[in-house]
Amino acid sequence: MTLVIGHIALVQRSKKQDFVLDVIRRLRQEGLDVIGLFAGETREKDYMKELEEKITQKGLSDSVLFLGRNDIADLLKMMDILIIPSFEGFPLAGLEAAAAGVPVAACDTAGAREFIEVGGGGLIFKGDDVADAVSRIKEIMLRKKAMAEKGKKFAEKSAINHYEERIEEIFQSVI
Repeated sequence: MTLVIGHIALVQRSKKQDFVLDVIRRLRQEGLDVIGLFAGETREKDYMKELEEKITQKGLSDSVLFLGRNDIADLLKMMDILIIPSFEGFPLAGLEAAAAGVPVAACDTAGAREFIEVGGGGLIFKGDDVADAVSRIKEIMLRKKAMAEKGKKFAEKSAINHYEERIEEIFQSVI
């Protein structure tokens, strides 16, 4: 079975696509059949060139696709896990993944940590720690179905219509 790891973000150094390439490489070295799908516009062309060179140097040409801007909903259907290695206030891509039933592996910073802890649709790893990210991804795969369900429930509770209903309830109780 091929494991598809996705990353949805602008291609720029702060989003850490290079880290995701290291994770994919390590998983492949450990014998897993892994491919990476990267979606997002290129903001930093020099960084993209560095990533392309790294892909070639590390022998990942047959297992990594940079797709540019695409329909995220369709891409999520192809992913087993979404990885968020960068500092995020609240990871909107994580919420989209949760709604699609895709577990999330995220670094343990700010909003991403809170998103995982509250939503339950994935696991956190120590920032910039490839070995820990690999370990969490393996753990997610063992518990993927349960995490996908928790993520979907969290996304439903976070949907705007849920908030509209709750605000209406509060408003009605005040009048």
